[in-house]
Amino acid sequence: MLFALPIWFLPLALTILGVIWGSFIAALCSRWPYGESVAKGRSRCDQCGEKIAARDLIPIVSYLLLRGKCRHCNRQIGLLPLATELVAALIGAVPLLLLPEIQAVAAAMFGWILLPLIILDHQHLWLPNRLVLLLAVLGFIVGPMLTPGITLEDRVGGLFAGFLSLETVRQVYKQFRQRDGMGAGDPKIFAALGIWWGWQTLPIILLGASAIGLVSVSIFYLTANHHRTAFPLGSYLGVAAYVAVLMV
Repeated sequence: MLFALPIWFLPLALTILGVIWGSFIAALCSRWPYGESVAKGRSRCDQCGEKIAARDLIPIVSYLLLRGKCRHCNRQIGLLPLATELVAALIGAVPLLLLPEIQAVAAAMFGWILLPLIILDHQHLWLPNRLVLLLAVLGFIVGPMLTPGITLEDRVGGLFAGFLSLETVRQVYKQFRQRDGMGAGDPKIFAALGIWWGWQTLPIILLGASAIGLVSVSIFYLTANHHRTAFPLGSYLGVAAYVAVLMV
């Protein structure tokens, strides 16, 4: 009964949840690729290894008070933790400006699950199976809240169409070039997005991802001296899919 809540409650709740989730995701993305557990042990500085006190773990606030530096070694923490928290907060709050409340809550959940996939693929070209599976399962459970006009049959069709389309391209490229041209996680995340959006929207998401990728590659080649040879298609798909949310 969201309509019975005070008008300020839902925006505040989604923003706070977004900030908390963003703080967790920042820690997850900094530890998981190196085999470290985010659920065990206290947070510590990546530079000096000192444990971080609870007062320095308040999302956004602690970062600003410490001016983005470790209290112990005074080295810069980097902008990624702050950016992740702010983006997660916006993912929670912005849909309420554009969508009905139920759809906005579903859009926030969709964006929050996509966020670590986008970051990990961008940084490490890695789409963890566990996160992709969670995205797929929530597509069946929460997807109808976000896109109520899409039938179960269309979602199942999106699952198969998403996976088979990119997996076919991946295998054909590998057969002819004798090397991988696409990561194995890209067809999986496209399949998961197909559950959320149905098969009909997949071409639009792929077109949007291609446009985002083209812009990103152009910027990279102009600013990074051509050092990178592999690009995160999964990240581009995730961004394009979330942009589609705001255009529902």
